[in-house]
Amino acid sequence: MAVTREQVKHLGWLSRIELSDDELARYTSQIEEVVKYLDKLDTIPLQEVKPIGRKKKFSDLRDDVSIDFKGESIRTSNRKEGFVKGPRMV
Repeated sequence: MAVTREQVKHLGWLSRIELSDDELARYTSQIEEVVKYLDKLDTIPLQEVKPIGRKKKFSDLRDDVSIDFKGESIRTSNRKEGFVKGPRMV
């Protein structure tokens, strides 16, 4: 699959990143290489490969214990009901 400059330009627009002509050319070729590699991985036959699996018991996992934070948290006067109020995201 060929990656076009327009596709990379659109990705930049979606990411809100302004790309110069040099960056468009560089990123187009880099993304093209990644896509070629992924296409190569798609050709690997996996029908006869047995999945690797380990069954862990829940008792083998760490205990889920909450510990109260005793340090100084974010210093701000912008708090509401015990929470730090951040900027509004649109």
